[in-house]
Amino acid sequence: MNVPLRVRMTAWYAGLLALVIAALGAFVVVRLRADLTRSIDDVLRPATAQIRQDVRVEGVPEFADSARTVLKGERAAGQLVTPDGSIRATFGDAVADRPMATRTELTAALGGREPMRSRTMGPSRDDFRLTALGVDHRGRRYVIVTAQSLEPVDRSVGRVVRLLLLAGPVALLAVALGGSWLAGRSLRPIEEITSTAEAIGVDRLEARVLVARSNDEVAHLGRTLNTMLDRIQHGVEEQRRLVADTSHELRTPLATMRSELDVSLRTDDLSPAASEILLSTREEVDRMSRTVDDLLTLAAIDDGVLGLRLEDTDLGELAEAVAGALEAVGRRRDVTIEHDGPPVTVRADPVRLGHAVRNVVENAIEFTAPGGTVRITTSFVGTTGRLVVEDEGPGVPPALRERVFDRFFRVDPSRSRATGGSGLGLAITRAIVVAHRGRVYAAGRKRGSAFVVELPAALGASESAPAPPRVTPL
Repeated sequence: MNVPLRVRMTAWYAGLLALVIAALGAFVVVRLRADLTRSIDDVLRPATAQIRQDVRVEGVPEFADSARTVLKGERAAGQLVTPDGSIRATFGDAVADRPMATRTELTAALGGREPMRSRTMGPSRDDFRLTALGVDHRGRRYVIVTAQSLEPVDRSVGRVVRLLLLAGPVALLAVALGGSWLAGRSLRPIEEITSTAEAIGVDRLEARVLVARSNDEVAHLGRTLNTMLDRIQHGVEEQRRLVADTSHELRTPLATMRSELDVSLRTDDLSPAASEILLSTREEVDRMSRTVDDLLTLAAIDDGVLGLRLEDTDLGELAEAVAGALEAVGRRRDVTIEHDGPPVTVRADPVRLGHAVRNVVENAIEFTAPGGTVRITTSFVGTTGRLVVEDEGPGVPPALRERVFDRFFRVDPSRSRATGGSGLGLAITRAIVVAHRGRVYAAGRKRGSAFVVELPAALGASESAPAPPRVTPL
């Protein structure tokens, strides 16, 4: 699935931020619990030391009074325990009614150590913080055990966890939205560069992408693209100039050669073999002349100087003129050219449009087998004038119906120049038709091919005859 870069950047940013928030929240919770527990320890230690001092001086009866004075924490509890674990005195919470310290902890306290433990105690299994100190009174040894509930710690930590769970997603959503906005803003110059670059074609090589006044990576990308476009434009213009100049230079010698061949063919003393050779040479000169004219037309199209002279043009008359001009070509290939249809008036340049239609008909003649027929029909389709050229050739595969209009493209690359043409005719036809705000396309037929030319009808023109057989566009 093609996920936009902006969405992916936002998702990665939000995911990373979620991990950071989770790690930071865990650290805060753990650290808060440790600090609050330490604060209880800081209260229990001096309180237990004070009780020990009082018991050492005054004895067992002083335990309760001393504990009541110094143990002020929530659910504070205290015990005076003999070395064997017997409880001699208690204070505070009900958990003091049962032994709070283990034998190991009692032994450690009698040995001079001060164990600090967190333990679950009492019927309700509540958490307490516990410590113990050994004390001697007139030769008798006791252990003072004190404890304080960890409920304040749990409440504080729970409150922080709830705040994190509530505020974390909200903060994450806000940051994700902000990150999406920032990502969109950061990518907007790239999107503008991409849109501009996509719109630049052979007919818009002078266009350039907009470069921001900065020294960041996006500006560098824009400048690089513009430099590349400069090189491409220069190369294409040089190529066009070469084609145009060469074509102009070839027109005069080709015209001279044709005139000399015509003069030679009019002489009466030519042998049949010589006459055949001169006729073949004249056909090649004609072919080269048409190719040169095609190249000049393409150069004019590329330079935007096609120079259409629009007037009311009848497609029926145009089809009749093209059929008459190519009658000799069809006769040589044993192909019949037929034309039919009502008058169809469009706004067009008759010379340029005639060139376009001639290219299509010539293409149809080339691919029609001897004995076949090329049909030219005209009709109105709504407010559109239509001209259809149908042949009885091998047809155009559906996958190539668009590519046949590319320059120098041939359906079968192995075809020779005699059967495949130069590959420019249909490209010129499309360029001329598009310049007339029309369209041309290859349509499907059960046998052969059908090329359809559609142009806007002239003002006042309307459907006056049935449409020709329906064709299926791409």
